[in-house]
Amino acid sequence: MRPATYIVVAALAGFIGGNVLQLPDLVGKVSDKFADKKTEPADFWSTPAIDGYGKIHFVNTPAFNPGSTPGLSNKIVFQINRSEGDIRQPNLGLERVARVTNLYYAAGVPLNQLNFVVSINSDAVPAALNNEQFRKAYGVDNPNLKLISELEKAGVKVSICDQSVAFHQLEREWIDPMVTHTLSSGTTVATLQNEGYAFLML
Repeated sequence: MRPATYIVVAALAGFIGGNVLQLPDLVGKVSDKFADKKTEPADFWSTPAIDGYGKIHFVNTPAFNPGSTPGLSNKIVFQINRSEGDIRQPNLGLERVARVTNLYYAAGVPLNQLNFVVSINSDAVPAALNNEQFRKAYGVDNPNLKLISELEKAGVKVSICDQSVAFHQLEREWIDPMVTHTLSSGTTVATLQNEGYAFLML
């Protein structure tokens, strides 16, 4: 490669890298343009089905509304494979499952008509640890257990990929007993999709 080509490549890399590093600032500036700092009513956000988790602002619109569309099976399998943000806070994927559950319920679908399954795998596995093991690893109680409990109360089945448990060199008994063990997340998702479940990656 000629020296001039190296210079061009380096310049392009610097330009792209610099702009990528500025992305958070740019996103913040755009968000600020639309943020009105207005005071929201006390009932603007709610958690009607999963108390305290997955807050929603419900708007009763007819388009693609699960509560007003006849014949829906309401079968969804959610796959969560990331541990985002602060490990001392509930997993954001589980929060999103709570949000979808709240939205369906607010739209008029009774909890006993929801067929929701969560499949935890990969880097999200620590979310399913029992308190003792989570505390050993991270120094705090597992913040996901209350959320998992609320999901289970609402009829949402939370499962764990035993392949991921093995890959992370964890013991099966370290997983909280509320969580259902499965052969793998891949086989869980594929099996449920073949049974007519919609698939959401969170």
